[in-house]
Amino acid sequence: MGKDQEQHLEMARNFVKRFNHRYGDVFPEPQAFNYGSQLVKVPSLDGAGKMSKSENQYATLYLADEDDVIRKKVMRAKTDSGPIEQNSARPDYIENIFLLMKLVSTEETLKKFNEDYNKCTIRYGDMKKQLGEDMVKFISPIREKVNAILGDENYLRKVMEQGADKARKSAKVTIELTREAIGLKYF
Repeated sequence: MGKDQEQHLEMARNFVKRFNHRYGDVFPEPQAFNYGSQLVKVPSLDGAGKMSKSENQYATLYLADEDDVIRKKVMRAKTDSGPIEQNSARPDYIENIFLLMKLVSTEETLKKFNEDYNKCTIRYGDMKKQLGEDMVKFISPIREKVNAILGDENYLRKVMEQGADKARKSAKVTIELTREAIGLKYF
């Protein structure tokens, strides 16, 4: 769950506490799942935080983007003229490119561009071309799998029917527990 969903979790927790206080412990109190160190935040291409579908669409790579679109967006990533001092700190918009590269590129590729940056010999155009290719290599299989699933109507229908059946069974148990707890047993 994202930070923007916390209020919904808190509302659900309030409803559960109120119901359980009045009718007994029927529902477990909802808790947020904590990914801890496994949580990966994907930075945006413009250096302004994380990639987001509701923010700058030109600084966000979508899983449905075609290969050429991915490459173009990466090439538009904000950079500067390069470092003027060896081993200098990187601005956020440059650090984001390195963070993205860390997610999708090989260690030796990342190491090469880190060394180039620290020696003040980095060429951002080359770095962005490499990042674009690595992003395409990472995203393409996901997009292809999604498109294959979306094209298989029989599979989608089967999954929806199984999901609906599972939801009905779960809801039936919950409704029975709730009716029993509040005394609405009609039969």
